[in-house]
Amino acid sequence: MKFSAPKENLLYGINAVQKAISAKNTVPILSGIYLKAQGGRLTFAATDLEISIECTVPALIISEGDIVLPGRYFAELTRRLPEGEVIFEYQPDSVSMKITYENAESTIKGWKGEEFPTISQINGDKSIAIIPSEFKNLVKQTTFCANKDDVRPGFTGALLEVENNQLKMVSTDSYRLSFKAGAIQNPDSCSFQKVVPVKALEELSRILKDDDEDLLHITYNQNQMSFSNSEIHFNTRLIDSNYPDYRRVIPSEHQTLIKFKKRSLQNTIDRATLFSSEKDGTNVIKIKIEDENINITSQSDYGKIDENLPIYQDGENLSIAFNAKYLTDAFKTMDYEDLQATFCGSLGAAVFTGLNDDSYLYLILPLRS
Repeated sequence: MKFSAPKENLLYGINAVQKAISAKNTVPILSGIYLKAQGGRLTFAATDLEISIECTVPALIISEGDIVLPGRYFAELTRRLPEGEVIFEYQPDSVSMKITYENAESTIKGWKGEEFPTISQINGDKSIAIIPSEFKNLVKQTTFCANKDDVRPGFTGALLEVENNQLKMVSTDSYRLSFKAGAIQNPDSCSFQKVVPVKALEELSRILKDDDEDLLHITYNQNQMSFSNSEIHFNTRLIDSNYPDYRRVIPSEHQTLIKFKKRSLQNTIDRATLFSSEKDGTNVIKIKIEDENINITSQSDYGKIDENLPIYQDGENLSIAFNAKYLTDAFKTMDYEDLQATFCGSLGAAVFTGLNDDSYLYLILPLRS
């Protein structure tokens, strides 16, 4: 096994698969990155047996072969190499890789490639395809609502639901819920509901390039889901849990509706958070909607905020309290400048949507003040 590749390509492959390296190290080889040189491409792979990531990059393959290198040392050495072409040559007697760069060389010991767990390909009968930027937007606007540390498995994941030519993604921690729908290609007329770990979705979103010509293909079976394009192949286990029926918690009626500019309200709430009172560790802000005005107040031992913004209002006046973090988290992900919100009284759920856009929804429960 011998090949050469520019440092830039090596770092791309390493960074793509690194988050799948096992942190527990109960099986030593799972702390490694698998390398395979074949057919003008260099394949990187890693797995913790929950998620598996493969990435391929161009390389000059002199002779084919494979090896597993310890992930930490391989990554750190590559980052510290000088820019330019790097030559790798397998040393079978010591199961190691000689790395030559400029007028120097290093050696890293590893494991035989045949000892690395096989990353199984999902042989699903049906699949869908989505533009990568669309998929990344779904992840950005929903997964922040999940609770990755929840003892209830379903709440650590996001629901992926396919209907007709739409992929709907939903995430909730039972106090807030985010919904976003995106367009897909669905030539096989797929229809499914699957719960995918949020950590996997966020990691996939991180490594996907914004190349909308290279569609992301999604295949699934009962236990796993696969995401792949020309460079990335990403497998994750599915969460075996019944997801809450999100449609039942979305109010069908409201008592108050407002329309406003996101940036103005976001900036006001950011300032109010500085002096929000804490209730069991929760930052509380109070909102009063009256006569086409929204009043935001907060107060603590260090100071207070009292600000007013003009809004469009339809319906009853209202006083309500929220966890400030839940509002600021959502505003950071919303790709809308004009928003509307509906309220079902001071103790009912509030629903935020883009103005004249039903592809996005954010629901938040108020606090008892």
